[in-house]
Amino acid sequence: MDQLEQRSQTILNTIIAEYIATGEPVGSRTVSKMKDIDLSAASIRNIMGDLTDQGYITQPHVSAGRVPTDRGYRFYVDSLVASGWSPSNDDHFAIESLIRTAGIDVRDIMRQSSSVLADLSRKAGVVTASGAGDQRFKTIEFIKVANDRILVVLVSNRGFVQNKVIYDEDGIDQETLERYSRRLSDMLKDLDLREARERIERELDREKTRVDALLAKALRLGQVILSQEAVGEIFIEGQTNIVDEPEFLKIERLKALLVTFEEKSKLLKILDKTLEAKGIQVFIGSEHGLDEIETCSIVAFPIRAQEDELSPGGFSRGYHRPRSISSA
Repeated sequence: MDQLEQRSQTILNTIIAEYIATGEPVGSRTVSKMKDIDLSAASIRNIMGDLTDQGYITQPHVSAGRVPTDRGYRFYVDSLVASGWSPSNDDHFAIESLIRTAGIDVRDIMRQSSSVLADLSRKAGVVTASGAGDQRFKTIEFIKVANDRILVVLVSNRGFVQNKVIYDEDGIDQETLERYSRRLSDMLKDLDLREARERIERELDREKTRVDALLAKALRLGQVILSQEAVGEIFIEGQTNIVDEPEFLKIERLKALLVTFEEKSKLLKILDKTLEAKGIQVFIGSEHGLDEIETCSIVAFPIRAQEDELSPGGFSRGYHRPRSISSA
């Protein structure tokens, strides 16, 4: 982390906090009125000049105040990380309780997680699961839940759980369903989910010329759940949280962000970077590589379920807002 003397750090942090709150350039007079600042106006101006020369803040034009640069935000974020702050056990319990209401279906969990993330941060919450190629098939279960209903449950080796209730027009009993489960589990063992889906499709084509009613029915039931593309999907909640932020009064910035939300493949590339990380990743401005929203920052964190992870992330409000971004 860059080194700054304490007075310079205090001034820089004050400018960043004020800019986050207002979205307007911050002048020396505004800084001098802050209660934690015990410096003369001349000293403040000199320090702001030094911070400008060092690249931590910049002046949009001669008569304006200062705004933080990417380097300034990076120092600010690294200082927060170095402080070692972490949520309390009560915070963890409250978050887990909110997410637990989603049940066990992976889509519902990711959707609820993005909603909780957005509510806590008051920004946009973005959640995705690792790709189908990263999840290996573990087991599939068929459970009779009513005379004409079957619950299909898919579990990967990394904690990915997906389920779907389907209509049973043949009145299949539970013993037969268990035979289906064993047959498919043996066939698909150790394949990733994409390979498992492709294997089922190939076997269904073969069954058109063979007579194995048990296998054909098992394959059709398995196809129902494996055809769902929960992995690789992105769930976004809280987009409206950013609409009232001062920076997005400029319609071109708001439009660029909303377009990025729609072009989810770009978001996936960013979130995929976090799957290999062990902690919080903060992408400030141009660091995330999305030119359309370089005035935004992203904070992302991999949540690991058993061996694998779901990757939530969030967009900050406004111009490089690391303190205000969504986090998990």
